[in-house]
Amino acid sequence: MHVVRRPRLLGVALAAFALFPLAACGGDDGETAKESAPRVAEGCADAPEDVAEDGTRTVADTFLGDVEGVPTNPKRIVALWRVGSELADLCVVPVGQLDAELVEEEIDPAIWPSYADVPTVGNYDGLDVEKLIELDPDLVIGMDHGGLGLKYDEIAELFPTVILPIEEPTDVWDNYPKIAELVGRSTDYATKTAAVDAQLAEIAEEHGEVIGDLEVTSLNVADQLYADTSKALTYRRLVAAGFGYNETYTDDPERYVEPLATENLADLSDQDVIFFEADAEGEPMPEIRDILDSASFKRLPAVKAGNVFPLASGTVYTFAAAQAQVDDLRAAAEGYRAP
Repeated sequence: MHVVRRPRLLGVALAAFALFPLAACGGDDGETAKESAPRVAEGCADAPEDVAEDGTRTVADTFLGDVEGVPTNPKRIVALWRVGSELADLCVVPVGQLDAELVEEEIDPAIWPSYADVPTVGNYDGLDVEKLIELDPDLVIGMDHGGLGLKYDEIAELFPTVILPIEEPTDVWDNYPKIAELVGRSTDYATKTAAVDAQLAEIAEEHGEVIGDLEVTSLNVADQLYADTSKALTYRRLVAAGFGYNETYTDDPERYVEPLATENLADLSDQDVIFFEADAEGEPMPEIRDILDSASFKRLPAVKAGNVFPLASGTVYTFAAAQAQVDDLRAAAEGYRAP
C-alpha cells in the first residue's frame, strides 16, 4: 500500500523551515480513561505488546532542555508536530493532536476510525491551553526544528512536554524509536529497518551496474515544484537502492528540498530518470499532474525514453510508507529503459 504525504503540510513545513485495544474507551468517562493505558487502535494487527512500568524519568537533550518528571508509561498523550504517523504506526491513539497531525492518507485504513475523531489542541499559529487542560494529558510530545513558532513554555509548566529537536526528514524517521520509548512501548524498529535496508541493498545488487551511473532527480509539489536533495529521506533510500542522483542537489544543500521553477524544467534535460511524488494508486499528486502534462516536461529526454516513475512520499514516517518507496524503487529499477 502506498501512503502519501499531505501536500499542504509540506508547504507549511517549508515555510517553517524558512525553506525547509488495551482499552477501547468508546464510552468511558474521563477518570476511567485517565487510569487506562494509552488506547490502542482497534484492529491494529501490529500493536506493540510490551508496556513500560509506571514511574517517571528525566529526558535529556530535548528542544526544551532536560525535562524532569516524564512518565515512563504515559496514559494520556497529546501529539504535536511530526509524531502523528509514528504514533499510528505504533497503534497508539493520543487524546489530542495538533491540527491535521493525524491524517487519513498517512494511516492504515484498517485502523483510521480510531484516529478520525481525535480532538485538536491548536494549530501552527498556537496551542489552546484551555483545551489541553480539559484533556489533562500526562505527556505532550512533538518535534520542532526551531521554525514553527509554537510557544511551549506555558504548557510545559502544566504537563510534561517533550519536544525532540530535528532538522530534516531523516531526523524525524530516526526519532521513531525515541517516540516509542517516550510512550512506553517497545518496538522492533531495528528489525523492520534492517528488512527495509536489505530490500534496498538487494535492488542495488541486482541493478546497480545499470542504475548506479544514472542521473536521477525526484520531484514533488506543494506551493511550487521542488526537487529532493541529499538531505531528504527519499534520497537516502534512492542511493541505498543503487541509484545515482543529480549532483545539483547533493552539493551541500540548505534543506531537504530545493525549489525548481517550472520555467527551468529544461535543467532536467541531462537526467536519465525522473521520479514524481505519487498517490496511493501510483498516480501523480494533483499538484504535479499539470507539470507532467506540460509540453516542456514532455520534451525531456527521460520522458521520451519512458523513464519517469512514481515514488511514494518520503515524508510519511511509517513502515508502510517505507515499504511503498521500496516497491516503487524496485519497479523503477526493473522498468528503466536505456535510450
